[in-house]
Amino acid sequence: MPTKNSYDLSHDLLEKYSVSIPRYTSYPPAPEWTEDFKIEDFLSANDLANKNKTPISLYFHLPFCESQCYFCACNVVISKKKSIVNLYLEHIKKEISNLGNLINKNRSVEQIHLGGGTPTYFNPMELKELFSEIKEHFNISKNCETGVEIDPRVTTQEHLQCLSELGFNRLSMGIQDFDPKVQETINRIQPFEETKQTFEYSRDLGFQSINVDLIYGLPFQTKDSFKRTIDLIVKLNPDRIALFHYAHLPQLLKHQDKYIPANALPSSREKITIFQSAVKALTDNSYVFIGLDHFAKPDDELAQARKNKTLHRNFQGYTTKSECDLYGLGISSISNVQNTFSQNIKKLNPYYETIDLNKMPMFRGFVLNQDDLLRREVIMKILCHGVISKSEIEEKYNINFDKYFGFEIEKLKELERDALILNPQSSILNPRIEVTPLGQFFLRNIACVFDYYLQRKNGKQKIYSKSI
Repeated sequence: MPTKNSYDLSHDLLEKYSVSIPRYTSYPPAPEWTEDFKIEDFLSANDLANKNKTPISLYFHLPFCESQCYFCACNVVISKKKSIVNLYLEHIKKEISNLGNLINKNRSVEQIHLGGGTPTYFNPMELKELFSEIKEHFNISKNCETGVEIDPRVTTQEHLQCLSELGFNRLSMGIQDFDPKVQETINRIQPFEETKQTFEYSRDLGFQSINVDLIYGLPFQTKDSFKRTIDLIVKLNPDRIALFHYAHLPQLLKHQDKYIPANALPSSREKITIFQSAVKALTDNSYVFIGLDHFAKPDDELAQARKNKTLHRNFQGYTTKSECDLYGLGISSISNVQNTFSQNIKKLNPYYETIDLNKMPMFRGFVLNQDDLLRREVIMKILCHGVISKSEIEEKYNINFDKYFGFEIEKLKELERDALILNPQSSILNPRIEVTPLGQFFLRNIACVFDYYLQRKNGKQKIYSKSI
């Protein structure tokens, strides 16, 4: 965890490591996946998961929003015509039924997440209809972690009451920034009092955990303005906080190119100052810095998982459900079943057409080989635990760590000189690579050293967000 001294970052160091690299919510990263992926690969992985009786995490992508947030990079459908959900609901229910028929009922669902878009774009009756279909086709554990993303601007008390009655126990709400000028520029007007009312009603209904999403690096954001946002967040007292780095990708996202004034964006140095200030304010108020962009209260499961080295990372960020196979449903959703990744079709009409043909709506994926599995574990240990036990990896994969990763060990020497890692060559009893407090700010840079596709296959030509 960062200490006070870890906040003294030099401009040269920030410039050196401000590069375009993956966020590593998966390894290999999604741009490496291929449309040559076969449905049979997914079915084989699912058969193995059935045989192993692995628990299940379900993700449902509900893509609709009433208006476009200009910072957003999610796959969303903007419409004020709420009737648009009818056709989507019909088809995702069919996808649920088809997938449910492939999965053994002795496998328990330990995690459910509704994401988007804005899941509360759906009215309470539509949410009940969706959840009824889920319960009919899957074996949901009594202790299932059931979460949903909500937008306080469109989420009513009736929505929250409905979600509570359905058994949802976790909420995640976008806030981004409370500064009026920033909100106006990103097209997301969300007053503090409105958000506070949503918090209070959610607490009254007994939701076990509330997460908030914030973004640093937005247009017109300053250290002082964002500090005021953090102070208001502390008053709301969420259980978890995701502090994301704004990814400005106008070459990919036309709305960013059109509406986000590039000259209003803080520089890399200003962004890290904003981040440092936010980290200090949150840790001073007893939040634990989990890593990358996540914070949690000390008694929260995420903080405990970090401490106990059971933390996991997937497409929703950090999670405690490392043992689960992930199945994604709806457009653009991602599955991670055994040694495969797969992604659904991204557009509505092709998705509908594929479902109508009673086919699985996947359009690309990846089958991990032994080297991928090894590198994925090393990268996740960096991101989740901040330490790699060489002997543990050697025993599990039957390798000599320093010999297998000779190319990477050489590249790590520069990170070691910059005090981002400790890699003592003389430690025979407990050989390990350990992230320093300073290195916590550069986890993506450390992890990318072990990325075969980035380092040796011209992965840098692909478009990724800046690390800082």
